Amino acid sequence: MGMFMKEHDIHVGSLLDQLNVRFGPTPDKKNHYGGIDEMVALQKEFKIFKKGRPFKTSVAVLNIGSSNAEAKNRLYDYFANLSNHDSSIAGMNGDAAIVSALVRNLASKSPQPVYFTFHDMRAEKGNTRVLINEKGRPVPFFNRDYLTISFPTMAQKAAKVAAKPGIKKATKPASKS
Repeated sequence: MGMFMKEHDIHVGSLLDQLNVRFGPTPDKKNHYGGIDEMVALQKEFKIFKKGRPFKTSVAVLNIGSSNAEAKNRLYDYFANLSNHDSSIAGMNGDAAIVSALVRNLASKSPQPVYFTFHDMRAEKGNTRVLINEKGRPVPFFNRDYLTISFPTMAQKAAKVAAKPGIKKATKPASKS
């Protein structure tokens, strides 16, 4: 997210936390309304996530990031760019894969909470993709399964270097025999 968030990259964690709270487990169904149960109800009534509608638009409807307009707008620009990334779902770009996974999950008989995270897209081959894990425990202390959506990211400085034409990775000089 570095090249999109720029000096606001410090806000990435709190912006993802807002998504994770909206899609997290409902803590106490008798006394609290929220989390995944609320998202299921909102999806049934308003179809917030819909094939053909960008993920960015649906996140905007949820008012994620409203406390810092510049950071929010940069996050939305990042989300709009996800259609330029592949995904771990065959034949789907990152944006379409996220929307499809959320629609499917929210319509299922037992929807899982959703955990949004990020990964370093430079770490290994294939990490430039949006990664979707339909069922797993993304954090060791979670005691239930989640649908996990991981966004590809890189530091702003690395993004600038990668974007410059003709810049190649530094190589070690050949050793003299």
